[in-house]
Amino acid sequence: MSGGFEHITVLREEVVAALGSVPAGVVVDCTLGGGGHSEAVLNSRDDVRVIGIDRDPAAIVAATKRLAVFGKRFIACEGSYSDITRILREQGEERVSGIVADVGVSSHQLDSAERGFSFQREGPLDMRMGPCVGATAADYVNSVDRQALCDALRSYGDVRSPWKVAGAIVDNRPFTTTLQLADVISDALGGRRSRIHPATRSFQAIRIVVNDELGELSALLSMIPSLLNSGGIASIISFHSAEDRMVKRSFFDMAGVDGERDAFGNPVVAPKARLLKRGALKGKSDNVRARSARLRSVEWL
Repeated sequence: MSGGFEHITVLREEVVAALGSVPAGVVVDCTLGGGGHSEAVLNSRDDVRVIGIDRDPAAIVAATKRLAVFGKRFIACEGSYSDITRILREQGEERVSGIVADVGVSSHQLDSAERGFSFQREGPLDMRMGPCVGATAADYVNSVDRQALCDALRSYGDVRSPWKVAGAIVDNRPFTTTLQLADVISDALGGRRSRIHPATRSFQAIRIVVNDELGELSALLSMIPSLLNSGGIASIISFHSAEDRMVKRSFFDMAGVDGERDAFGNPVVAPKARLLKRGALKGKSDNVRARSARLRSVEWL
């Protein structure tokens, strides 16, 4: 990958298939990363342009270089999901034909020790997707109270014995590096007993809090109705059960699925969208980091 930004594009073909019928126009890649989804979309359609958004300046640089071959059909903008409306207005757009979001952390971020996402490599305890914005993971774990930390570990990581892990973190702080934190979590859970590192779920939960990932996803979902043209499609890839539930509930509400019906079985409120598939498409098992991926797509009517 150009620019040293290594990232495995998850569900690439499935995203291209989902967006295959969108009207000509603009597709927004809300999580640009290394540019894999954007590249696939641009290669599949010559009548669309892509606006790529990412919090990470390294992603902006790498994707811009990778996709320079597409000329004016691609532009990269630094920002978060919640900035999408502002960014579109700055680019002279109000509504778009497609929206893509892969709400997981990138392989590049996981593999770069200096970014502080990895529990297997020594690095500063950071975890910010935008490396210069907001509080770090160290700021969070060194100040949060035990109950709030326990709640986060349970809700966002499905951590085994979250109260015990939270207590160990509180009792051993301050933390400055990833391995310091990973070792304390591992000890609290009795050490490694399987191929999955004991700190995996805790690091996931802390990362979600640090980057306000559910808040960002909620903001994106709330904006989809005002952003999509008729016939436009939104495709979102999630990796955590809480994220997938949010996407599912939002898309079901747009499509009137499970909504109130009259005596003849017709929806009381006419649906504003349709699901491309009722269930989620799942990631391929040969890519370890894609195994928990879930793709859901909805078409605006």
